[in-house]
Amino acid sequence: QRPVRPEERLERLEEGLGRLLMTFESLQSENLALKDSLEAKDLEALALKESIARLEDEKLRVKKKVDTLLAKLDGLIQSA
Repeated sequence: QRPVRPEERLERLEEGLGRLLMTFESLQSENLALKDSLEAKDLEALALKESIARLEDEKLRVKKKVDTLLAKLDGLIQSA
């Protein structure tokens, strides 16, 4: 086995650092994309929670109206 020349060692080091830098940049880009995606999902979840709250309020209002109408109908039937 022949000894590794200093130039070869330097070239290998340079190649390794190049790959490391490319991997780092790729991971940085992926991380940013994931953060953006997470922020979008958080906003979507918030909008859905607000929609659910509005629908629950509407459901309660409709239930009260139906209960009132049923009570009036019951009163009409009782008095007939």
